[in-house]
Amino acid sequence: MTNSKARPVVTATVGYMCLALSIWMYSMPNAAWFSKLYGHGIAMLYPLGIVLGVMGILSFIQGRSLDSIIFFGGTGLLWSMQLYFISATTADALDPRSYSGWYYFIWAVFFCYVWIGSFKSGLVRTLFLLGLWLTLLAIAIGHWGNLHSIMVVGGYLGLITAILAAITSAEEVISFGMKGEDREATTA
Repeated sequence: MTNSKARPVVTATVGYMCLALSIWMYSMPNAAWFSKLYGHGIAMLYPLGIVLGVMGILSFIQGRSLDSIIFFGGTGLLWSMQLYFISATTADALDPRSYSGWYYFIWAVFFCYVWIGSFKSGLVRTLFLLGLWLTLLAIAIGHWGNLHSIMVVGGYLGLITAILAAITSAEEVISFGMKGEDREATTA
């Protein structure tokens, strides 16, 4: 017999870890740790986007609307970024920085209003969403103004945001395990 309370823990744990991994890898070049996003970072966007989409569907089915919205938004963001990276194989195929700025700005607006809707969801989730939309906004401004310093700020905000996503992921499974509910499910 499976414990129905375990399912929301699994979706939140896996979903936020997908976000943590992808945001971390994408933020390192923006924080000027590396000159660009390399193959491993690009390669993980597609599979993590798929897993995140599945977690979004499961969260929706479980009635966890906020997580579902976050995961579906993350799926759109990751999948579109991955498709862009594989389609832009030459410098001529890259978008103008002002156009890229609009891309990141639209995503910042989306995650901003999701953040506004998250105020009763717990401090870490709220801080994660705050960090996510501010990261995307900083990257948008950096692209619009060709401002390397703002891009670096966005990169460091992204790294902090990735840590908050990892904390949310860990918090879900650790608090569940501390209650001992998983052991009850396996013995029932």
